[in-house]
Amino acid sequence: MKALSRRLMEIPPDASDLMLDEAREIIRQLSNLNLRWNITALDDFIGERQRELGVGLRKR
Repeated sequence: MKALSRRLMEIPPDASDLMLDEAREIIRQLSNLNLRWNITALDDFIGERQRELGVGLRKR
């Protein structure tokens, strides 16, 4: 989880489409992991990065 989170943080908002696709995949993986662990801070982090990168909408 830490490695994925770090990689997601390294992707800038003005990234190429390829990097944004990578961000989407990382977000998908982190979200799936968090289904088991239900870590509020991770959920908040994922939502924040999605907004910053503009890569999807979170369901609440």
